[in-house]
Amino acid sequence: MCFHTSLTKEEKALEERFMIHADYSMGVYEPYNHRSGFDKDFIYIIKDEEPYNFFPAYWGLMPEDYNIYQRTGFLKKTNTLNARAEGLFESPLFEKPTLENRCLILADGFFEPHTRNGKSFPHYIRYKNKGAFAFAGIYTELDDGLYTASIITTLANPYFKEIHNKPNRLNEYRMPLVLDESNEADWIDGSLNKNQIMELLFTFTNEDFESYTVSKDVMNSHVDSNRPDILQPVLYDELNTLF
Repeated sequence: MCFHTSLTKEEKALEERFMIHADYSMGVYEPYNHRSGFDKDFIYIIKDEEPYNFFPAYWGLMPEDYNIYQRTGFLKKTNTLNARAEGLFESPLFEKPTLENRCLILADGFFEPHTRNGKSFPHYIRYKNKGAFAFAGIYTELDDGLYTASIITTLANPYFKEIHNKPNRLNEYRMPLVLDESNEADWIDGSLNKNQIMELLFTFTNEDFESYTVSKDVMNSHVDSNRPDILQPVLYDELNTLF
């Protein structure tokens, strides 16, 4: 699962990294240190239909005939912050966006819990080079013209399984699908067929990651965790180590 991300880069840096011209986002884009999927603030996507721009979107994909005022109730019943790669083409909600509305979801880090002796310790995960990256995503455009999006997840590799070490209800260990930079343009290529899409669903970035423990405020919805110090390392005696 991936319910918490960061995107601290300035707009100019994102334009250079993803080769876009962010005309639409001028005055809208705001970097953030922590964004929870249950927040009402935006994440940012690059759509397959307009690959030279990026757009604000609400996290958690909703059906196209919904409006954004239904978001809170919808997410309580159907958590679509993430979408399992293995089930995309079996889902009435996810199949059409996977075929027709793929996007890059921009980030430069994300947070995952590590469990030890029944306690949870949040870890911040980023590229060793601290660069921006893209999750594989899908999106919809609602009746009111706003966008919603989901991050695609896949089975965890050994590195991420060690960090997010508590399996889900299907006894799976998951990680978000971080695309390799060489696959980003392919993911938002509108001409791909189903088999080509499926091939990309089982790729992953070749970049190296680093991770470290951070404040438990990340997982506390009652405090403001979108602040610079939330990305600072916090050591816990119970762990005696950093990943």
